[in-house]
Order: sequence, then structure tokens, then C-alpha cells
Amino acid sequence: MLNQNSIYQCPLPKINQNNIVIAPHHLLRPYIANYTFTNPSNMSVQQTILPTISTSLICTFQNGQFTAGLRGVNTRPVEIADYARQFDFMFLIEFHAAGLYPFIQIDQKLLTNEGFLFEDLDPLLYQQIAEAYYTANDILALTDKLDAIFLARIHTVKINPNFLIAFNRLLGCNGAIRVKDLANETYYSEKHLNRLFLKYSGAKIKTCSRIIRLKKATDLLSASTPASLLFEQTGHHDYAHFIRDFTDIYDITPKEYLEKMSIFYNDPYKL
Repeated sequence: MLNQNSIYQCPLPKINQNNIVIAPHHLLRPYIANYTFTNPSNMSVQQTILPTISTSLICTFQNGQFTAGLRGVNTRPVEIADYARQFDFMFLIEFHAAGLYPFIQIDQKLLTNEGFLFEDLDPLLYQQIAEAYYTANDILALTDKLDAIFLARIHTVKINPNFLIAFNRLLGCNGAIRVKDLANETYYSEKHLNRLFLKYSGAKIKTCSRIIRLKKATDLLSASTPASLLFEQTGHHDYAHFIRDFTDIYDITPKEYLEKMSIFYNDPYKL
């Protein structure tokens, strides 16, 4: 049975010594960003998830018991250390923005800023993942089993093609487009397009846009980009507007983010 020792026995390279990040099967990559295997006991006591338009399926093991919880889109920071550090072993299935819907067909707006027992949302998928965990001999074997489970589901549902056009346009311009212009490009009203964004991604267009732009900002801050260039590269009118946007979404200033960067979980593979 897999445990935290499985991480250190795995031949794949580790991130921060305690984490292994594995890409899914190439056909799943439009939907799933990665599988992350971690030892949560070494997590920072202040570990915080930044706002994200992606979703995470968090699978945990402790005292012989496997559990799985789904965290929907987060539009505000969430401290996770108290929850995570109680477990002996954890792996996460990290979905891309709008990547979960094809597998469970639940309106994503119902999941926003909430956590759920995955068994309550999709009992069959939960049972398949639990069985994969209990029968895998190592992390690579579990990854193969997870790929097989999700590959069996990717062709079972259709997504509105105009939503995909609009969402990919939003991603392509790093969120720097007006809602009105996006609606015009898809020949939908703003109201209807927002309904589609809520259904498939869990957030309205404006919220998605802000989080996309500020995710880029955190990447730029981590790369020591001069402050004078930040607002231009994130589609803000000026630096003061950038500061207000950053503080409103993250509840801290860019300076405070840099000072405490190690406590924030900022997945480089997803939004």
C-alpha cells in the first residue's frame, strides 16, 4: 500500500524533496494538469492556496482509511495546513481550468469556494480511484491506473463549442479582454456567456480574467520582474490599478507576497 515512503522510493525527481509531479497521459492533458504525490506532514503550518480557477481532487490516507475531497474553484485564499498535515500520505489530481466538468458533469458554480467528499459527488469514480490506490504497488503504477480511469470518461460528454472558443480566447490573451468583446466574438449575450462560464469553469468571465492576470503576476514576481513592468504585462491600466487588483484578490500586497512567498501554494502547471 502506498505511503509517504513511496515518494522517496520512486526514481522520479522530487520537488522540494517531498513532492513528485507527474504529467497525465497526453490525451488527458487538456483536462488534467498533473498528478502530485506529497508528504503532507512536512507542509508549512501556514500553507495557503491562492485564488485559482482550477479544481483539485485531494486523495488522502491515514490509519488504514482512504478518503477523497474535491475543492472547487477558489476565488479567495484558503489556508490548508490544518487539514492536510493530519494525513500520512496524499496525492492530488490537479485539473486545468474548466477541466473537471467533462468527467463528472456537475455545474461547476455549485462547487465554487467549497469542499466536498468526492464519494458524495461521484460514487463510481471515487470507488475506481480508491481501488487504484489500494491495488497499486508504486507511484508509477498508480499513475497508470489513474490515466486508465480518466481516459475511459473523456468522450462521454459534449461541451458548448462557443464556450471553448471564448475560454481559449481568454486564456490566449492572459485575461486581457473585455467581457463585451468576448461576447461579441462568440455572438452570445454577456449574460448567456457568463452562464456558460459558470457552468463549465465555476466563475464568471470577469473573475476568470482577474485570476488569470494575477496568476501571471505571481509568476512575474517570482521571476524578479521589475515592478514598473508588472502592470503592463498583466493588462492593467497602471501600477496603482495593479496593486488594487492584486490586493483585492489575494488579500495581501505584492510586496507581502514576495516576503511570504514560500507559504503560498502556486502550482506552475495550472491556473
